[in-house]
Amino acid sequence: MQPVRTAVQIVEVGAEENGRKLTTFLQARLGHLPAGLVMRLVRTGQVRIDGRRCKPFDRVAAGQKVRIPPVTVELRQESCPACTDLDIVHEDADMLVVNKPSNLPVHAGTGWTDSVHDRLRVRFAGQAFTPVPVHRLDRDTSGLLLCAKTHDFLRAMHEAWPCATKAYLCWVEGVWPARGWTTVVSDLAKAETGRGEKVVSGQGRRAVSHVHPISLAAGRSLVLVVLGTGRTHQIRVHLSDQGHAIVGDPKYGRGGGLMLHAAFLSWPGHAYFVLPPWTGDLQVPPALAGTINDIVTTAPAKEGAS
Repeated sequence: MQPVRTAVQIVEVGAEENGRKLTTFLQARLGHLPAGLVMRLVRTGQVRIDGRRCKPFDRVAAGQKVRIPPVTVELRQESCPACTDLDIVHEDADMLVVNKPSNLPVHAGTGWTDSVHDRLRVRFAGQAFTPVPVHRLDRDTSGLLLCAKTHDFLRAMHEAWPCATKAYLCWVEGVWPARGWTTVVSDLAKAETGRGEKVVSGQGRRAVSHVHPISLAAGRSLVLVVLGTGRTHQIRVHLSDQGHAIVGDPKYGRGGGLMLHAAFLSWPGHAYFVLPPWTGDLQVPPALAGTINDIVTTAPAKEGAS
């Protein structure tokens, strides 16, 4: 990476940036400078909004002019410059709905240089606002991921999220014993175990999952899970606790490739559905799509929805 000294910039806040915190706005415009440096630039009056001094956590508005002082930045080579491949289910001016593959994290972390966010950054290089995920999916979980293309939409969806419906398809070991909806409730928390950090039942925050069987194949059950709450590893732990671990779960089952897919996502005025990519005996036939969508509409209400 090569350090470069920038010149004084006067930049106009775009509509997609409306409402962002000034520090976040500057980070995006300058390429992720250290937070301490950004705070110092603002507090010493080197950053101005419409010619006036400002505070680090002021929010910028579309059309405002922001003075950005000279800074030294490092030109960063993207971790995946040629990797912009994303399966886009829907795109408009406010959002992207991505069909995320398994084994791709939403955000890069230790040992991972590729992620949905990295691919979005490359795909939308040069734009003032890089689309950001509204929620998260585990790295090994495939399926629907909502990303915001504007800060206003991101903020609106965070407020509307209690009204969103998220439904997952998964194959579990054994024959699911009940018909119709089964509600699984327990308290979940992270804990250190002999196999590293896991989520365990019996302590922590209340978690609710609603489970409905769909079909059987080779002694396994295809089930639909609608979230009543959204906790880390909630579905995986709840199904394992019931004696029906998700097929291929490396942490709560026998491993081999997690068969968990975020198939359905909706909120008022929007609904998206995509079948999982599984093949062979565990493929979900397209003919079941209508049935699955109908079952989702009968699920118990999500906790916190109004």
